[in-house]
Amino acid sequence: MRKKLFAACCLLLTAGPALASEGVPAEVPTMVELSAREINRIVCPGQMSDLIFSEEKGLTGHFSGNNAFIKFTAEEVGGKLKYSKEPSEIYAVCNGSVYTIISAPTEINAVTVRLALPKSETVEKNIVRYKNMPLEKQSLQLIKEAYDGVFPSSYQVVDKAVPVHLCPDLDLVRQQVIEIEGVGLRLKSFKATSQSASDLELAEKTFLTSAVGNPILAVAIEQHNLKPKQSTRVFVVERKDLPVATMATLDTGAEP
Repeated sequence: MRKKLFAACCLLLTAGPALASEGVPAEVPTMVELSAREINRIVCPGQMSDLIFSEEKGLTGHFSGNNAFIKFTAEEVGGKLKYSKEPSEIYAVCNGSVYTIISAPTEINAVTVRLALPKSETVEKNIVRYKNMPLEKQSLQLIKEAYDGVFPSSYQVVDKAVPVHLCPDLDLVRQQVIEIEGVGLRLKSFKATSQSASDLELAEKTFLTSAVGNPILAVAIEQHNLKPKQSTRVFVVERKDLPVATMATLDTGAEP
């Protein structure tokens, strides 16, 4: 019931008068920064059948299902752990294609690397998924998937925290960008945290700004009323096939 009500209360918009990484491609050596200390994850949009790397270069890992896990090993020198700083090749066999990752160990948090489907296959899957839906339902479907945190393998998902300045009472951080190639939609997921000393009420129209996204088709807020320091998620759907323009409310027939 909660999910149904959440989807119904989102604000849908349409344009008035007239970034994101695509993931590691197959067969193209790609340099990727990985955590030198933490366990890194590689996600295949299908079945992963092999994972090849050099243990002599200080790598260890294994794969299961559509995931692989890679970690740089450490060497003890003078009572301290010394981690590798040299790039190393990782070969992942995913959906019958070979992906070459040139891993660069870096002092960062654990990284999730997503392997990209071939462009034509990605576009075809997305078109089939959305072809019988009107625009309003496409937006609601995408928001529901973001709410659940489960996306089809044909989506391009980029996890990267980017602070966004909106207003003094709200700390806003963009956490994910999801591209749906072939359909002309993009979803941005934000974490909004109240900086107000009293209760804060959020409205969808608060996020209708170019700092958040433009042209915006839909905005949905998971929780509208926040206590001080409390956080919620905000989802913004953009239309990539339209120029930047003034947005007008789209009547979806949802109950207020």
